[in-house]
Amino acid sequence: MHENDCPINGISCVSISRVEALERALDEQKQRSSAAHEKIYDRLGQLERGMATVTTQYTNITDRLSTILADLNSLKGLPGKRWETVITAVITGVVGFLLARFGF
Repeated sequence: MHENDCPINGISCVSISRVEALERALDEQKQRSSAAHEKIYDRLGQLERGMATVTTQYTNITDRLSTILADLNSLKGLPGKRWETVITAVITGVVGFLLARFGF
């Protein structure tokens, strides 16, 4: 009988040292996998926190753009209103001048 064989009920089994080496390799692989998964979950957590920050900033930017757009639209209307005021003043002045000059 070989020294690596182990008789169980008269049947030879796989080498004990080989099984133990495979068990150690499996344990090491589990530890590496666990560490890798931990790193992945940490990175996912960082990404989630980063996305929350980006979402908040995006919301703030959208709100500010809406305010800026409203202000811009109100400013666009000012020159037209000013022009109307100037025309009204000119017409009033001309009518006043005509009334004063010709005494209607």
